[in-house]
Amino acid sequence: MTEYSTVTLDTVIPLILPDAQTVTEVEHYTDSLFRFRVTRPSSMRFRSGEFVMIGLLGDPHPDTGKQKPLLRAYSIASPAWDETLQFYSIKVENGPLTSKLQHIKVGDQLILKQKSVGTLVHDALTRANRMWFFSTGTGIAPFASLLREPETYERFNQVVLTHTCRDSGRSQIWRRADSRDQK
Repeated sequence: MTEYSTVTLDTVIPLILPDAQTVTEVEHYTDSLFRFRVTRPSSMRFRSGEFVMIGLLGDPHPDTGKQKPLLRAYSIASPAWDETLQFYSIKVENGPLTSKLQHIKVGDQLILKQKSVGTLVHDALTRANRMWFFSTGTGIAPFASLLREPETYERFNQVVLTHTCRDSGRSQIWRRADSRDQK
């Protein structure tokens, strides 16, 4: 005989997140844009300009209670030498991940896959007199990473960043790209 039971949020046993990192900072710029920092695994190596997969566990399956990870690619806004990892995100009301991610708080955990990838890295950029970075919205993240790297200024005599946004509130990303730099 097969026995069935209803799974509710109260009966779900909390799982320990795989590849968990702890949220250390959260700043909401507008009602649709925020940034957050997480701990960086001591074994993690990446090159400025790369991205990683981050996420949270999805809702429990109504029959089994199992939760699958919701993962998305996020560009790392921190330079490779930083001790924490910074990310920018938009808030999408019914987005599978961002509808949950926008509610994270300091001390929460999220999933971070350590394999970093990407081609917007120093090795792939041809040396030149001037480097132009064109960005919109949260797409500024890999450029924010590269702009904090001393090698960028060794490779290029002039670095020009353009950052366009739908509204002035979204430009807060760059104005306060790294509040720790201004302390």
